[in-house]
Amino acid sequence: MDYILNNMAFTSSFLVPAAVSDQHLRLASGNQIKVLLYFLRNVSGGTNVEDISAFLKLPDGEVKDALEFWAQAGILVSIGAPVNEVKAEEKPKVARPVTVKPTREEISAIASTDEKLSFLLGEAEMKLARTLRGNEMQTLSWLYLDHGMDVSIILMLVEYAVSEGKTTIAFIESIALSWLEAGVTTLSDAEKQIEARTKKKTAWGMVEAAFGIEHRMPSDKELEYANTWVIEWGFSREMLKEAYNRCVDAKAKLDMRYVNGILSRWFKDEIKSVEATRETEKVAARPADKKGFSAYDKSLVDKLLNNDD
Repeated sequence: MDYILNNMAFTSSFLVPAAVSDQHLRLASGNQIKVLLYFLRNVSGGTNVEDISAFLKLPDGEVKDALEFWAQAGILVSIGAPVNEVKAEEKPKVARPVTVKPTREEISAIASTDEKLSFLLGEAEMKLARTLRGNEMQTLSWLYLDHGMDVSIILMLVEYAVSEGKTTIAFIESIALSWLEAGVTTLSDAEKQIEARTKKKTAWGMVEAAFGIEHRMPSDKELEYANTWVIEWGFSREMLKEAYNRCVDAKAKLDMRYVNGILSRWFKDEIKSVEATRETEKVAARPADKKGFSAYDKSLVDKLLNNDD
């Protein structure tokens, strides 16, 4: 079925830079496109992360990541950052070089002589339990032909996507590119990546429970926070909840960066229990005497003196 533009839809419109479609459309995710369109539509009235997040029902962290993507692409400018003028003969820098994916005709021709490609596409269909769509066939072939990704690794990724219930080609491609950047070349490497991601998801589950967040898909930044707090720093659910309560008391809302600041301080001070946080605060709140020692300091001095007898 062919389509044409409905002229009635242009009674109200707004501008989108040509560079968005000419240079960045292939790299941008669906949510990044949504964030930019909302920003451009509402730019005259002012925009902020909270408004965009509320309208699109996306986590604040994902909105911030999307805005940063467009800033790095040269479409937006971060307030306070220097504006880099682009000369007429120069093209704006993009996050990754654009690679043209093979057409269905090219894939068919190559697969007729390349048994590995033919096997990849056939096995992918079996794992997905359906016929591959055009863009799926192109992306899987592109990962194998252009990036040299091993067929067994691609199929492991497809199987992982199925187990997660996220069989969109956008999800598969994003994970594949992150594996390539991490230098994944063997099945063992891929298994470690999956294990690390699974641990992050488990950590995020603990954060969700501690913060009382309704179950949803976390942003990459939220997963990193959860991994740091739970896996690396070893904080319990009770400590996460305590940090959350203090954040809400101070900010009247959840702010992941503020929570991270609290937990970072506790980690550096080796505070691992709620009781320890409160005891530390009691000591800090004790008034100092005329000589500049707190009651806590004096008791320590007395103990040291007694031990010398």
